[in-house]
Amino acid sequence: MNTGTPYASALPCTPDQWPLLYLCTVAVLAGFGLLVNLGALYVSIFATDDCGSTTPTPFRCTTAGTLTMYALPWVGLIVAVVAAVGLGLDAFGRGDSPWYFLLAGAGAHLASLAALCAAVMWDRGERKASAP
Repeated sequence: MNTGTPYASALPCTPDQWPLLYLCTVAVLAGFGLLVNLGALYVSIFATDDCGSTTPTPFRCTTAGTLTMYALPWVGLIVAVVAAVGLGLDAFGRGDSPWYFLLAGAGAHLASLAALCAAVMWDRGERKASAP
């Protein structure tokens, strides 16, 4: 039966334990993001397999493009963790729920993965259309 406490859960957590629980959740999600980034690194490495066989050179085959593909997921993960921790703890300090800021972190990471997909797919259609 709910006795009017703001958080009704099966876990006996005091309000002082919520920041630690939130930080542990962010750490677990960051670990999952690390695994996703390793898969993205695999895709980035093999996205340059056809470099050198096309004219003009696509963006992904340039030095800047390759470094962009390698760095985007990691920068996105760092921004996601900093946003989730910083905004979440600030909200907790004001008395609000920090859990909504996990979505902000996930959005930052997904945006970096979408930018990676755009860099990988950029100029692919033109090459296929001009191939005999």
